[in-house]
Amino acid sequence: MEPDFLIVKRFQNLHNILTPCEAYGQVLMRSDSEIIVYCHDDVTIHESGWLRRVLAPFDRPDCIAVGLGGANSLGRPNLYKRPYQIVDMSRGGYRSNQTDWEVHGTHEIGESRVAVLDAFVMAVRRDFLLGIGGWPTAHLTHHCLDLWLACEAARAGKEIWQVGAGCTHHGGGSSTKPAYRGAAWLQGGTLEEDHRQPHRWLYDNYRDVLPIREKEEVVL
Repeated sequence: MEPDFLIVKRFQNLHNILTPCEAYGQVLMRSDSEIIVYCHDDVTIHESGWLRRVLAPFDRPDCIAVGLGGANSLGRPNLYKRPYQIVDMSRGGYRSNQTDWEVHGTHEIGESRVAVLDAFVMAVRRDFLLGIGGWPTAHLTHHCLDLWLACEAARAGKEIWQVGAGCTHHGGGSSTKPAYRGAAWLQGGTLEEDHRQPHRWLYDNYRDVLPIREKEEVVL
């Protein structure tokens, strides 16, 4: 797959009229690109050839998503073996080439198959999203879009890959600003509930695939 050109289509949601998940859905429906790259607004990518590297795993027909940070597992082994605890929904074995990679996990400069991505950069195959009904806007707002994608990939027997392109995820982007806390769709709820509820929804609805383990690391 040769990225000879990159089409950038901007969808404005600066005032958080829509949830991030709804905005992702709007991008999906308005795009005709084979691969859609979703990127948070607090990310700097330092590697000039990052896009070519991100697109390369899509040459594998079962690859449906690629990111710049990913983990080998989603959900702890004792998930469903004791009463629900949000900590049991955590990732394990995170890897990246982020500038502060040592804070998060393992340093990865190559390419490897993972169980789940970090949502700060996710390139997703458009046909896969359409085939599963698009982003779950009725259930998710901001958190767990990456976890949901991992569950759907596992359910379909598809692959997710992580590429170690140099980047910085600064944190402190839109989701920490007053406009996010004051978003119309969040009113009547809290930021804490906005974090807790999606994890519980995934726990209740993806028992058939959770916990997810990427048993064999494969390097391109």
